Amino acid sequence: MIYIEVDDNGLVTFAHYKPFDEKDGLGKTEAELRQTGYLVESIPEPEAIPGKIPVLKFDKINERFYYEYIDRPLTPEEEVQQLKERITLMQQALDDLILGGMQ
Repeated sequence: MIYIEVDDNGLVTFAHYKPFDEKDGLGKTEAELRQTGYLVESIPEPEAIPGKIPVLKFDKINERFYYEYIDRPLTPEEEVQQLKERITLMQQALDDLILGGMQ
């Protein structure tokens, strides 16, 4: 059993993989845990989607998991590269405008 807690938007905010373990458990009964969260058999693995970060959600009505995939933030190196590409495109557009106006 895995114990999870979920916020109002379905975001899984806490997961404990051994809630009833004598040493590492939460020290609560099943009934006590069900008052504040859910007990599930397993948590599915997310898909590996390039450029995306999986966010684990739980549908409280159907008691099932799903993932929302959000854009991964760019690394500083990727941001610099993106800015360089934009500058190159803007310079090309300016060059075309200037050279086109001279003809």
